[in-house]
Formats: sequence, C-alpha cells, structure tokens
Amino acid sequence: MSYVPRILLCGDEKNFSGVEIVGKISFVGSPERGENFLFPNPKDAAAFVPKDLKIFLDGREISVDALKKILDGAADYIVFENKMEFAARHNDLSSLKISGRFIPRETLFRQARRNFYSAENFLILSKILHEKNFSRVLDVDGLFDATDFFMFPEIFPQIEGVVEKPAPILENFYAKIYGSLDECKFKIYDAIILAEREPENFVDALIETDSLSEKILTFARKNSALEKFLNANENLFEKISRVEAVNGNWLCLKKFVRDDFKIFVVTHKDPKLSALPEGYEIIHAGRAQAEKNFGSLGDDTGENISELNLYLNEVTALFWIWKNTSHAIVGLNHYRRFFTLDGKNFLSETQARKILRDFDIIVAENILSRLSSSCLQKILSGDELEDFVVKILEKHLALKQPDYLDAFEIEANSFTGFQYEIFVTRKKIFDAYCEWLFSFLLDVTEEVFARTNIRQIDNPRKYRIISFVTERLLTVWLRKNRLKIKKLPVIFRAGV
Repeated sequence: MSYVPRILLCGDEKNFSGVEIVGKISFVGSPERGENFLFPNPKDAAAFVPKDLKIFLDGREISVDALKKILDGAADYIVFENKMEFAARHNDLSSLKISGRFIPRETLFRQARRNFYSAENFLILSKILHEKNFSRVLDVDGLFDATDFFMFPEIFPQIEGVVEKPAPILENFYAKIYGSLDECKFKIYDAIILAEREPENFVDALIETDSLSEKILTFARKNSALEKFLNANENLFEKISRVEAVNGNWLCLKKFVRDDFKIFVVTHKDPKLSALPEGYEIIHAGRAQAEKNFGSLGDDTGENISELNLYLNEVTALFWIWKNTSHAIVGLNHYRRFFTLDGKNFLSETQARKILRDFDIIVAENILSRLSSSCLQKILSGDELEDFVVKILEKHLALKQPDYLDAFEIEANSFTGFQYEIFVTRKKIFDAYCEWLFSFLLDVTEEVFARTNIRQIDNPRKYRIISFVTERLLTVWLRKNRLKIKKLPVIFRAGV
C-alpha cells in the first residue's frame, strides 16, 4: 500500500527498516533525577510538570515548541527502540500535551504498520460512523486487526473486514470476515474504510472497490502525499468532508455515481401493454429478423446477437443490455412475467431499490417440482437432444468455467431452481453474470448448429433447446457466488 511512517527515532536505526527517519532524538529529564514513578490518579499524571526537560535532535538541543512544530506535519511519532525508556519518558512527554505521538517500537510495527495510529483517531472514526448513520461498513484493509479496538465492538456500528489470516477473537468484532476483497465484491456498503496509500495506489484502490460503496473513509496525515493529492483534486469527488483528528483529518469522500434504474421488458411480439411503471422499458428481442417493430428499443443495434433469438430467446436481449447499457440497477422481465409484491401491481422502482438495500439480487419465486430440471427438459425437447446439448455445454464449461461443473450437475438433478431467467440486480452483478454466461454460451450455440440440424426443425420445443438449458444457468451461477437472494412472486399475464 506504500504507507510509510515518518518518525523521530530514539534508538538504533538499523532496527527500523520500512520507515522514514526524520531525525534522531534524545532526552534528559525526570528519569535522570530518579523521578520516574507511576501516578495512581490520572489527574495527578496530567498535572505533572517536568523540571528542566532537555530535548536533542540530531545532537542539537531544541525547544518544546520546535518539537511540536516537527510533529505538526513533518513527523508522525517519536519512537523509542527501548520499551523501558518509553515508559520512563512517559511522564515528561505526556506533560507536553503530545499524547499519542510517542510510542514504543512494538506499537509502530504492530498498530501503525498500515495507517497512522492514534487511539483518539479511532474514537473519532466511531463518532463519524454513528453521526452519519453508517450501519454497514467494510474495513478493506483490516485496520482494526492491528489495534486493540477489536476488544470494543460496542463502540462501532456493524463493520465487516477483509483480513487474510484473522485470529478467532476477531469474529467478536467483525460482523463478517472475508479472506480477500474478491469474496465481498458483490456487496454494497454505506461506506468503506481505506488505509492511507500513495496517490497512485489510492486511485487503484478506488477503482478496485468502486462498486462496494459511494462513500470512502480514509485518514490523511498532515503534509502527506495523499493529503496533497486530495487537496489538489477535489473535483474528482462530488464532496469531500473533513473531520480534524490527531496529525491529520478523517476524510469522507463522496464519489460521483450513477444511480439510474431500468427494468427491460423483453418481447418478441406485441406485448399489449398500455403503460408501464417508471423505470421500465420494452426491448424487442430478435428484431433483426422481425417483420414488425414492437417498441422503440431493439436488440439489433450496437454489439448484438439478435439473429440468434429464435434459438436463444431472451438471451439475445440480455446480451444487448450487457454490451450497450450502463444502468446502476438493471433488470430483466418478460412481456408476460413481472415481479410483484402484492400479486396485483408490477414491482416499482421504489420497492426494488428498498429490497436491494438488503439483498443483492431479486429472482423469481421457486417451487419444488415432481421432476428434476433434466427430466423435465427431456420430456419437453426429447431425451437424445437434451443429452446431446448438455454434453456440449458441459464440454465448454470444462474449458471456460470448470469450477461450475459440479454446480451444473447438481442443478440438473435438482427439483427446484430460479425460473424464467428474470432478475433485478446491481450493474456489477449483472455484468459478472453475463461475463460468465457468454464466456461459453456462444461457443455452445455454434457447436450445436454445426453438429445438428436444429435450424431445420419446426418444433419450437426442440429448436429452442439451447435457451431452455440456458434458463437453468442462472441457478448454476448463483449457487457458486456469495449473493443474498430475494425471491418474489411473479405476475403471469395469460392470453398475450
């Protein structure tokens, strides 16, 4: 991450790799006069006044004011190599009102290895989280793992963390622990916490975490490269809020984000819909070979596979949406099938947004069937044809997505699944599903065409076999990805 502590060192620099040593510092004071003692009452410690404290920087005596000036943007800590000397100097240095700015070597390399560490700063962070009502937060760099604050989960709202090798006790602090950022890539949070980085690495982290939240919390030290970069590039963000803290500021960065919503209603015939709710739009699938136009939008523009619609059904519209749109929340319904909450009205944009605050994807309510997916397909399309297409699909899965072979086999023998390939989700999840699906599906289609006479068959139950098998693949994909799924009933419009 390129975070480098800046220190005034009291000790031997050979034991301090990976830090920036601003200067060598030493002291003469209370310990030399035998006045090193513990105060049983914190108030007494706060009232302690040292006699004739002398401070030496690189062998030259400096004043207390000069020391404080160095600690105001040039150095982060005074670091003691010897823990006993740190303890002995505690009374003198505390009296200078620089609490939290002098630490032993052990603290530097444990608690301050990823970010500037100050207990007061973490308390300020807690206050920010509560005041902004951030109830779901992701600690991207596992900062709390390196502090003692994991012992105080009651101070913070719900925080999840990315920690590569977590100690079991961390499960008492983090609501959920991920071993890598990839494991939570489809989640969404009120805010994420990023450790300080060099500007170029910070930008990389913003890109890597882009879909997780529109708000970033980070600490920028005074006079650091990150502080200078953010001050010079405020226009990159919609808003930057600053909260003063020890040795810098906590920053809340609000990104410019697209928050538009679109559910595409796929049709290949006149849908007979006089009006649709706000946020819905009809898309004519297979328009490249259609005689009539049933909507202003078709799947035959831009990058498309519209000519395959007879064999792939709604999948050609899915491909077009993936390649040609960029809505923040996107969904797919059919001209006869719509999500509903009350059984009467189509799912509204407001309802969908509310659901997707707590869930990752909305899918069709499933039922337990008397037949497995594979058996049902064999009845509809024929035993031999279903077996043949499935074997081709399994071959291409093995080539492009081998980790999904077991999930495909389980789904084929299951008595339930998410039907119709209709769903509503966030753009990143939509894209991830499409990238997975089309990594092999077009190759499957090409091989089926080459090895069968499917394009000469008149029976739609047979020539649509690829689309029927594809409909099952949403369940296959969901089985292998950590998504919180919301099932909704579906309105079926008969007679259309």
